Amino acid sequence: MRTLRAQRIVAGAVALLAVVVAGVGWLYLLRDVGALAAGPRVPEALPLQRLAHADAQPLVRLLAAWLPAGLVAGAVLRALGAVERGPRVVIAGAFTVVVLHVTGALLDSITAGVSMGRHLADQPGRPATWVPALLVAAGAALIPAAPRAQAVPLAGAPVARRLDTGEAAAP
Repeated sequence: MRTLRAQRIVAGAVALLAVVVAGVGWLYLLRDVGALAAGPRVPEALPLQRLAHADAQPLVRLLAAWLPAGLVAGAVLRALGAVERGPRVVIAGAFTVVVLHVTGALLDSITAGVSMGRHLADQPGRPATWVPALLVAAGAALIPAAPRAQAVPLAGAPVARRLDTGEAAAP
């Protein structure tokens, strides 16, 4: 049972990392084609573009990149056993904010030429770190809860389910 739990955790982390990378990729793609340039600009949304003064991106563009990423994150987490919305929203949003904090600090250190540690404290004050995480969490929330008959317990937690015979049994 522990092996299954560990496999789910690793699969979830890999999938969520891919979701964050895809969200950033979509944001760059939308910027490159000039699509969805509406709404207020979110500063530092593309940290590697800071030196070129092209880091701020329109909010509609962020919505188009990050909300679908959240839908995928929610679907993946549900498939891996996070059957309820609450845990999916928290896991997807928290994972995204952590990855964006760390990568934001790393990219800031590259563009500024100083150590990464100096930039970690700057990340929580940046809307470009929180807006994508909130959009991913919102997308994850849009995925409905799994029907109880198909529910797979998150991380191998024991859950009794009702069988057609009316008896309760562990999955």
